[in-house]
Amino acid sequence: MSEIQPSTPSSRQGPEGIGGYLIVPMLGLIFMPLGGLVLLDHHIGLSEYFSLLTGAQQVFVVAEVFGYLAIAVACPLGLLVLLFGKKRAFPRLYIVWAAVSPVSVLAALAAARIQIGDISEAQGVALFDAETARSVQRAIVYSVIWILYMQKSQRVQNTFTQ
Repeated sequence: MSEIQPSTPSSRQGPEGIGGYLIVPMLGLIFMPLGGLVLLDHHIGLSEYFSLLTGAQQVFVVAEVFGYLAIAVACPLGLLVLLFGKKRAFPRLYIVWAAVSPVSVLAALAAARIQIGDISEAQGVALFDAETARSVQRAIVYSVIWILYMQKSQRVQNTFTQ
C-alpha cells in the first residue's frame, strides 16, 4: 500500500485565494473595461467637432482619449491578468492604478477647463456640475477604501505570493 504523506500546514494564517471582499475589486476590474468602451462612444460622438478645434485643443482631446483608454480599459485588463495569476505585483499596481484614476479625472477636468472652457461656457454647458462632483467623490472614496484593503488585508497578503 502507498503511504499517505501528511500535508504540511501552510505558514500563512487567515484566508487566502480570490474570495471574500476581494471579489468586489475583481468585479470592478471586469466591468470597468466594458463600461469604458461604452463611454468611449461618447468621445467618438464628438469627432464631428474635431475640425473646429485649435491644434492645442485637438492634442488635448487625443491625449484624453488615449489616457482614458489606458486607465479605463488597458490597466484593468492587465490587473485582471495579475489578479488571476495571483502575482505579487498585483496589490502594488492596483494601488497605483486606484490612486491615479481619480487624479486623472481631476487633471482632465482642469485641462478641459483651460482648453475648452470658453466654448462650453458660450454654449451654456457646465464642465463641472453636480453629477461630475458626485462621480469624482465616488472615485476618491472607492480608491481610498480599496487602497487600504490592498494594504491591510490578510487575504491579499496570503493570495498574491507568486
